[in-house]
Amino acid sequence: LDLTLWMMDNYQPKYVVGNTYRKLADTENAANAFGSWDPKEFNVEDSAFGYIVMENGASIYLESSWALNTVKSGEAKTTLHGTKGGADMNDGLTINGEDHGLLFDKQVIVDPGAVDFFEGDVDDPEVLEAKQWIQAIIHDTEPVVKPREALIVTEILEAIYQSAKTGQPVILNQ
Repeated sequence: LDLTLWMMDNYQPKYVVGNTYRKLADTENAANAFGSWDPKEFNVEDSAFGYIVMENGASIYLESSWALNTVKSGEAKTTLHGTKGGADMNDGLTINGEDHGLLFDKQVIVDPGAVDFFEGDVDDPEVLEAKQWIQAIIHDTEPVVKPREALIVTEILEAIYQSAKTGQPVILNQ
């Protein structure tokens, strides 16, 4: 969700509709893309889905699960469909659009060795995020993830749970 909002540069949700399910978590001898699990160890839903409508009319469909009957799993992927083009992160980054009446798509290849600041070490994303936050504090610079943006992501996620519980859309006032 945070990646999608960032790529859209849109942090103005209007309302949210959500559903959560706990159907597979308690199943004995069940498995997901990462293997089997012990049902006694889990106390969360196995899937959650949200439909977010933004103030400008844009729509976001969000799905998250640790247990679905699917062989293909994807983590932190987003697909954008706009009026002038689109982008998806299914297999790397692909940009698509229309040029002179023809559709095109361009695969963007990111080679870490080609980036000027790349020093050969690859940290986990959470380590990189923590390092960036600490550097922003030390150097009094703007963090990559702004507090207001993080708050809006949290408000949307909470609204998905509230909508799932009540069966009603949740209006978000900015």
